[in-house]
Amino acid sequence: MFKRMIAVLAIILAGTAPALAKRVALVLGNGAYEHTVQLPNPANDAEQMAAKLKALGFEVVAGQDQTYGEMRRSVMDFAKKAYGADIAILFYAGHGLQVAGQNHLVPIDATIEDETSLDFETITVDFIMRQMSKDVKVQMVFLDACRDNPLARTLARRMGPSRSGSIGAGLAEIKIQETGGEGSVIAFATSPGDVALDGDGANSPFTSALIRHIDTPNASIQTVMTRVTGEVYEETEKKQRPWVNASLIGEVFLNKQAAPAATTTVASLGDTATSAPQQPVVNNAATTSPSQSAIAWEREKLIWETAKSSNTVADYKAYLDAYPSGLFADFARNSIKRLEAGSQVASVNPTVVPGAATAPAASTTGVVATLPDPQKAVPGNEATEASLGWNRTARREVQTRLNLAGQDVGRPDGAFGPKTRAGVSAWQAANGIVATGYFTAAQYALLTAQTATQYSVYQAEVNRKQQAAASASRSATSTRRTNNTTTRRANNNNNGGGINPAGAAFIGGVVGGIIGGAIGR
Repeated sequence: MFKRMIAVLAIILAGTAPALAKRVALVLGNGAYEHTVQLPNPANDAEQMAAKLKALGFEVVAGQDQTYGEMRRSVMDFAKKAYGADIAILFYAGHGLQVAGQNHLVPIDATIEDETSLDFETITVDFIMRQMSKDVKVQMVFLDACRDNPLARTLARRMGPSRSGSIGAGLAEIKIQETGGEGSVIAFATSPGDVALDGDGANSPFTSALIRHIDTPNASIQTVMTRVTGEVYEETEKKQRPWVNASLIGEVFLNKQAAPAATTTVASLGDTATSAPQQPVVNNAATTSPSQSAIAWEREKLIWETAKSSNTVADYKAYLDAYPSGLFADFARNSIKRLEAGSQVASVNPTVVPGAATAPAASTTGVVATLPDPQKAVPGNEATEASLGWNRTARREVQTRLNLAGQDVGRPDGAFGPKTRAGVSAWQAANGIVATGYFTAAQYALLTAQTATQYSVYQAEVNRKQQAAASASRSATSTRRTNNTTTRRANNNNNGGGINPAGAAFIGGVVGGIIGGAIGR
């Protein structure tokens, strides 16, 4: 009877074991700014942070070099996924500014001409944090957005001396509010009000240290941030000290390794739930020291950076041979697909340069551009299109080419809305391609080839109109100058060479008096 009760209890415990922790992250990196100083590191920061978090079991919503509309959509997608999460993370690298204690994240298309621009061109950190507070146990915010920002100076000039004092050099301190969960962690790359360094390497000092330590086995997030703070402070020669505000009811682990004991454990935010005896988990993270783990990470990152800089299939495959399950494995496979797809199109149309977002093809003389049959079955999606790295200017070119190809997508504005997506689908269907509304590298190369002649004519016409407008402007300016000169000369003639009639009469009288006096003597 006793044994039967134990068996029943074991079944109940197994059936009620807690589920794996739900982890969601929003990772954004903006550097390709259109109206202010560009930043070299944020896209790399976001790419590597996204890979790290994915390896730690996070569902990641990632975006690089996003416009205002794209950032809003990313935040909305993140908000839906984060509802009810055990851990929700916001990581942002790029330009940011604070006005009256509010921190604003700046999309790449922001101009920030006046105070109104803040509401319609930026996204506040508070807004994103509200999305992270909906039934979320632990919220973590990492902001590498304290760079020197010319947009803040422009706004300060527009606001005038009486109100410009509300604009800070760095970001403002964020007060932790009780959300009913298990706490929050807010980390800035540097102290509130200070400006952080962008760094000379591929990553900023703050993000570089965070990537090295965030997956340290069995280290709480409090310990991780202490190590990050110390490392950045030393590496920047004490010029930059990260700022962390944590309010947690206990330790939170992002890489909690299962204990080798053969007893049932209860899943915490960092544990893996188990309900039966297990053998010890053996993996690189569990059997190497933190220093060895850091060295291994630097080695993998170096190989990945080498492959990415050469951008060849052979080097991407070399990375995959060394790290088949590496943090950048998905990126490497996507790059291989893109390059191989481009090679197939180039063999059909040698004049096409796949992935060249702003350079029109020279000619397609004697060649009918078409995709090989295998490529027609490769569907485009958000990932394949994102891998092309289009900025707003490149997207306007794509819209122009779609119009030239007979698909009316409206005035090119660089925003791919429903009308543009419908035009892409129609173009894909017309070319026997799976119609998804999203491009692959091969499909974009095909569109470039098909519209090469029309686009060259279009560009020539645009250039002609710009030159004509510039010439007309110069002519108008010259005419105004001539008219002003003529008017001044006429006035001078009418006024005795610049002397008014009254002055002339006075001078004449004086001169006459002098002459008369001379005669009288």
